[in-house]
Amino acid sequence: MKDQLTNEALKKHFKDNFDLAHYAIAAARYLIKAGHEVNVSELLDDIQRTPKMYEVKELEAMDAADRAERAEEAKETPSA
Repeated sequence: MKDQLTNEALKKHFKDNFDLAHYAIAAARYLIKAGHEVNVSELLDDIQRTPKMYEVKELEAMDAADRAERAEEAKETPSA
């Protein structure tokens, strides 16, 4: 597959570049908050492949799952 040098492939998923930017920023914020490293190229590739992956309801569900996992780990780890 040829490398994409522009966001042309993403345009079909968003009404304009501002919508794309807000969406990518929201996704990056969630990923950073969840403790993941964010690479802009990889994030845009993910958005291109699965544009609905980072919608608000999906981000909230992933956040809830992360919180539940951390709470479970905290129960299993004895405190010092």
